[in-house]
Amino acid sequence: MNNNNHSKIQSENTMNSTMLARLEFPNHQPQQSNDDKLQLKNAWGTYFYKADKQRDWKQNVIYITSISYIEDFWSFYTHTYGLRDLSNGSDYILFKSGCLPMWEDLSSRGGGKWIVTIDPKRRKHDLDGYWLHLMLLLIGDMFGAHLSIYINGAIVSLRVKGDRLALWLKKIDDLNIIKSIGNKFKDLLNIPADIQIIYE
Repeated sequence: MNNNNHSKIQSENTMNSTMLARLEFPNHQPQQSNDDKLQLKNAWGTYFYKADKQRDWKQNVIYITSISYIEDFWSFYTHTYGLRDLSNGSDYILFKSGCLPMWEDLSSRGGGKWIVTIDPKRRKHDLDGYWLHLMLLLIGDMFGAHLSIYINGAIVSLRVKGDRLALWLKKIDDLNIIKSIGNKFKDLLNIPADIQIIYE
């Protein structure tokens, strides 16, 4: 192994260790009574994923924390790295409690996802804003009750060939509902016409 490769691996390991340390929320902060918090309609689970070919998918997923109140969300958001600070192969995941971010899970079995692909060159300028906006739309139930019941969660993925925002849906037999969610997804995020959105 040459020195450049060795340095790269050391840098990656340091980054991963720092990430794990930062994901451990400080427990010395004063606790706010739940009576003083704004409760969300749904509770949510947050995860971090980092691709490692030596381990299977489940081993690469790190559960971060649960979010039941808006204050919980901002605590999560301020204690995690921005997307521009992460390396390719990283994901942040926000899923409703009781739903796991895997197609084998009963909540997602037979379902699909709306995907927005964004040029990695726009990562520093656009992706953080899109991801924050999408998370707020989900926890704020801004898709509307008639559509939100079909949404399990969202994943933002950093990849060399294109960063992705994915909105995961339950199994839906009505094509019109799938299209309505996709249109709402694009409209609420104000996705420009030159960015493609597809359903898989």
